[in-house]
Amino acid sequence: MVALRRPQTFMTQAKTQIPANTSRLVRFLAELGGADKAVSNKQFTERLGQLFDLPDSIRLSTVHGKRPAPVGGPPPISREDLKAEFLRTRAAIISSAVRSFVPGGGTMRLRFPTVTPDLTLAQTMTAEPYLAFYAAQQRDIDFRIRNLHASTREAVAGFSQRLAQLAELDAALGDPLSNQNRRFFAAVGQVLGKRIESLLTEYRQSGADEPPDNVRWAQTLAQLRAELQSSLLAEIETRMLPTLGLIEALDEQEDE
Repeated sequence: MVALRRPQTFMTQAKTQIPANTSRLVRFLAELGGADKAVSNKQFTERLGQLFDLPDSIRLSTVHGKRPAPVGGPPPISREDLKAEFLRTRAAIISSAVRSFVPGGGTMRLRFPTVTPDLTLAQTMTAEPYLAFYAAQQRDIDFRIRNLHASTREAVAGFSQRLAQLAELDAALGDPLSNQNRRFFAAVGQVLGKRIESLLTEYRQSGADEPPDNVRWAQTLAQLRAELQSSLLAEIETRMLPTLGLIEALDEQEDE
């Protein structure tokens, strides 16, 4: 088995800059040298406020101040079934992401780049196919997680008046935060792009590409594969947090 090298200097930097209670994705990006220093609570509040314009603020205020409407009839799904569906879908998304890194696993569109009749060895030694692969993975998990979130929010709203109000507030927050989310997750690809280029540069500077050193290239490829997979799994975890919040709210709220 090829031993994967860890970017120790990046990990040291991450420990000095990033608090331990931040998300796994932020900690991972910090290890790769792509995260800023932690901002204070005051900065966070100011930056969050800048995401909402006046119409957004009015809409949120209206939802927050509105009296919850009565919930008619029993919920369309039990708590246990709703939580089981969330866990099943989350497991399926994670499993699909993991399979895509296994040789021959995943679909052609969502498969870690390897030499094929359409992709030469020289092309696999550039950043482009890996960035295209990761971007395709991001689009796939974004679509699947947004669908899961929407169905979970709709189901949660049927359990109580307070949960219905929470679901309305969640929906109102969706549009103002969506552009920020897209920018944030696009930045993940940018950080990974720099990391991929760094790994490929190390390989080229070793003189192993003329002629190609199969062992040295296998080591580089194994590390690249491991880091992209770690990033994708951490990103899935982060994207799942709003839906997990709805499930936890359901778990804590007794029926009214």
